[in-house]
Amino acid sequence: MKLFANSLSAAKGLTVLLMLLVFSCGTQAAVILTLSGTAKGVKYEDDAKFRLSVIDWSAPEQLASIETAYRQYQDDSDLETFLGIVDQQDTRGYLFTAAATGYRIKYAWKEDRGDNQVMHFLVTPGLKTRNPYLWETPNNNSPAFTLVQVQMSNETGIAKTSLDGEIVFNELGKLQLQSFDSLPQFATLEDSTPYYLK
Repeated sequence: MKLFANSLSAAKGLTVLLMLLVFSCGTQAAVILTLSGTAKGVKYEDDAKFRLSVIDWSAPEQLASIETAYRQYQDDSDLETFLGIVDQQDTRGYLFTAAATGYRIKYAWKEDRGDNQVMHFLVTPGLKTRNPYLWETPNNNSPAFTLVQVQMSNETGIAKTSLDGEIVFNELGKLQLQSFDSLPQFATLEDSTPYYLK
């Protein structure tokens, strides 16, 4: 009888554990967009894999917070204060290169232009810092953060970064790259989002 009671108690405990596991898996944020492709400028072809996963787009107040902080950073060059405000924002996704760990997306917005989409992502730390030895050209621009701009046409696109260009404000006060068309490509991309998430 005691053995039966112990077995029943263990079964109840296992059921509760399974329910908690299922609940926690269900509450994790789902990826709404995945872009996969090939990075340029790597030393070895095997290290060229590139992936960008978006959980959600930044809320207007989060965008405004970083935009205001960036304006202040342009005025006073206080990187520590700027990064403190960036770090307070929700992580909106991740960008992965061949390095062991990825980069956090702290600022994410997009604009639709018919069949085309333009997306903007501020990532921390700066690109090429997780494993600087992967790259032909090191990150001498801003190791603390990088703005990545992606232009998609249907299912394919290209990414360019502030490692090669300047961050500016557009007419709506949002961060973007200056002279995007003239900048070198950082990566070529394809939309690899599972069809059931589109």
